[in-house]
Amino acid sequence: MQDTVQAYFAAGTDANAAPVIVTVHGTNDAHPDDEGQRWWQRGSKFTQRLVDSLAARGIPQAEILPLHWSGQNSDFDRLKGAEDLARTLRRLDREGRQHAVIAHSHGGNVTVEGLTRVPASPRRGGIISFGTPFFLRRLKTVPMLIALFQTVLGLIIPPIMAWYLAEALSSDTNKKIEAVVLFGGLGALGLWSLAKGVRKLGRRHFANRLLARSLAPSQWLVVHSPRDEAMQLLETAAQISPQYVKASAALRSLTAFASLAGVAVTVAFFSWNARYFLDPIITKVQAGEFGLGTAADLTFLLLVPVIYGLVFFTVWAIARAGGAWLYAKILTSAIHGGVIGAAFGGDGHFKLVGVTRLPPYVGQAKEQRIEAVDLGGIDDAALFVAAQSLYNSVVASDGPEGGIANPDQMWKRLSDALYHNAYMRDDGVISSVADHLAGTWQRRER
Repeated sequence: MQDTVQAYFAAGTDANAAPVIVTVHGTNDAHPDDEGQRWWQRGSKFTQRLVDSLAARGIPQAEILPLHWSGQNSDFDRLKGAEDLARTLRRLDREGRQHAVIAHSHGGNVTVEGLTRVPASPRRGGIISFGTPFFLRRLKTVPMLIALFQTVLGLIIPPIMAWYLAEALSSDTNKKIEAVVLFGGLGALGLWSLAKGVRKLGRRHFANRLLARSLAPSQWLVVHSPRDEAMQLLETAAQISPQYVKASAALRSLTAFASLAGVAVTVAFFSWNARYFLDPIITKVQAGEFGLGTAADLTFLLLVPVIYGLVFFTVWAIARAGGAWLYAKILTSAIHGGVIGAAFGGDGHFKLVGVTRLPPYVGQAKEQRIEAVDLGGIDDAALFVAAQSLYNSVVASDGPEGGIANPDQMWKRLSDALYHNAYMRDDGVISSVADHLAGTWQRRER
């Protein structure tokens, strides 16, 4: 295989002969520089060892091309990063560059969404993801209603505009240019609206079809570990269905609300009808009449307990007839949605409804399960070693070498001890990545 692959990449003599490996970092790992020691930067231990491993397999001078995206825990930012990745892949394809993608954590979500935005390419090699909790998305209610409106608008407006345009062009009017501009423009706007709405509503269907044509499942290597704490956290968050608000608590809340509602409705009723009730009394008082007539006019006060009681017992009865159960469900759904949204970064148009270890739209990707003992020698004791190292640096000097004065360095020291960040330090993982890239390029060359 080595001779075949080497001949494949040595065929050209210009700079475009070398393959490009696009690296996509995960959450909280952004940095403006292409060069550095983060795993995805040129010159890091991982990229240097990978380039050397590829050279040993007959792929010389592989180029590392970092993709910069915000790294925020934000689905909006991830989808924006996906658009940037798509532009990068299209550019590499136009330049005739063989390319592959390696992603870590939510960089895998950036990658899978980016691939749904590009056409098939014979120059696209392997796709590799480390420790990615792949999200399953569904349009949120408001964006879905907007997409439905756009679709309906796009189905109705263009035919009407076409009919108006045909009538105008067949008439004797001398304003045919104006008719073309007006009716043609509105028709084009309707078609644009239809395309936008259908694209949003059929996003998953179109993504499945696109990736089925452009990416073979064997091209994607999924690397993960059962000890990956970040994946476990998000998988657990997606699976649990906690009852934040119980029906009994909701019943107590609605009973308390019944009292408040009774007072509010009573005050509102008498404020609205104040002149009706008080004008007769004010008139009699001003005339010096303090007899039974005035007393009779004050009987409207008997309505206070009646109105209060009607409102109170109406709310009380609704609560006990299933209203408390429904109220508890609504509150629980709202709270859980907020918790999941915060954990997943669900601030885009899509509701994140699940987590899977294999990329959506791809089918059966290649999967490599890395046990804890293989993750670069990382074990539970490494957490304490990292913490001790951090403590020693703070005691020695609270300066640029690492300490409280440098929160980024402090975070990196602690996070490097986690399983989620250990994939790129393991020799076996690097070897598997190099084998996958070389093997994929060989299959594409055939």
